[in-house]
This record gives sequence, structure tokens and C-alpha cells, in this order.
Amino acid sequence: MAIYTRTGDAGTTSLFTGQRVSKTHPRVEAYGTLDELNAALSLCACAAADENHRTLLEAIQQQLFWFSAELASDSEQPSPKQRYISSEEISALEAAIDRAMARVEPLHSFILPGRCEAASRLHFARTLARRAERRLVELATEVNVRQVLMRYINRLSDCLYALARAEDSDAHQANIIREVSKRYLAASQPTRSKETTPVALSFHDLHQLTRAAVERAQQLQVPVVVSIVDAHGTETVTWRMPDALAGQQRAGAEKGLDRSGDENGDP
Repeated sequence: MAIYTRTGDAGTTSLFTGQRVSKTHPRVEAYGTLDELNAALSLCACAAADENHRTLLEAIQQQLFWFSAELASDSEQPSPKQRYISSEEISALEAAIDRAMARVEPLHSFILPGRCEAASRLHFARTLARRAERRLVELATEVNVRQVLMRYINRLSDCLYALARAEDSDAHQANIIREVSKRYLAASQPTRSKETTPVALSFHDLHQLTRAAVERAQQLQVPVVVSIVDAHGTETVTWRMPDALAGQQRAGAEKGLDRSGDENGDP
């Protein structure tokens, strides 16, 4: 079956109601931009690391079909066979925004878009949502556009921003965990260097080590547990930052004990 009709070769297209309009008509510009946004969201869904984000993005793609279908009709009478954007979809977007923003640190300045692929794609989709909103505002100067559609597209761009921030934050933390694990594994490998004499650390030394670790953790925005042990594996300092995982405290002490044994030639 051929997908071409040749009816649009002269630069016009048909609305759902049968009316033919120019392909530059504000109505066509509006739902055409939604089509661009929908295609971009498919890339976002493929790149997203968070399964909940993928599920949400796929739901939004379906909603954009409803949105586009409404714009592609010049009839103001609702069709019983058609789905429409409602306040329910807006509430779902707002809930998703709140969940995503609760996971990230507040910002007080502009940020460069995306430190991971998923976030970069989401930021790009956000700009398309903004463009779609501008096209919708332009269309509303000529025809009646339901206010709920204006609210939805405005909230959608906010949602895509929030998802990008969350994906960025998750990727950043995952990179830190990988780097810390890599360094720990490298440091915990047995060495053939001759044994060294344990050096007792003063209170000042312990304080400086703890302070340096906490300051670095604050820069990375990752709460940690600082645990320092002596040559015998006895804890001398333990400091748990707020929001650090409870299991980190035990793991930190165990790692410190392992390192004390390696460095002093203990079995």
C-alpha cells in the first residue's frame, strides 16, 4: 500500500475535518512541532537510565498524539472516540517534577545542559517543548485553544528539565562510585614493597584528614562516612555525614581495616 497521496505536493495539507490549509498555517506549525518533540522523546526514553523515567516518557508520547490530534481538527465539538489532555495529565507531570527535584541539589545559577547522554537529550526535548508552547500561543491568537493545553505544554517543559537534572545527578553519583571503587580496588591489591613502620597520627593529623575528606565530599555533593583506623585496625576516627547511607559506616571501617593490614604486612 502506497503511503504517498500526492495531495500535499502543492504545499497544503488536510485537517481531520477535511479542510485543506497551507503547511505554514499556525495550526500545522503547532502540531508539527509536537511531532518533532515526540520524536525527540523517543530518543530520551531510549537513553534514560531510570526505568520510571522511561515509563513516564512513553506515556507522554501517547499524550502528545492526543494533543496533536486535537490541534489537527478545526472542530470545537469533542469526539467520543478521541482522547483529550486533561488536568489529570497535568497533575501527573507535576508529581513527576516534585519527585525528580527532590533527588537533586538546588541550583542558584544556569547550568550547562547535560553531563550524560540522557540528560542532554532531555534538555534538547525541553527546548522543543518551549518551541511548541510558542507555536501554541501564536495559534491561540487565531483560533480557540483550550487553556488546559497551554498549561500542559508549559508543565511538560518543566518536567523534562526536572528529569534531565535527575538523570544528570544519578549519572554523576554512579561515576563517583565507579571511580571510588576503582581506586579502592587498585589500592587494596597486595604489593611487594617492603614493610613500613606504622606512624602514629596526632590528633591534629586525624582532624586534618577528616576535614579534607568532608570538604571534598561536599564539593562532590555526595555524603560519605570517614573512618580512620590505626595499624592494628582499631578505629580512631569515624564521622558520618548527614544523609550518608547507614551501611557506609560499617563498610568504611572494614575498608580501613583491610588497608591497615596490607600496609603493615599483616596476613
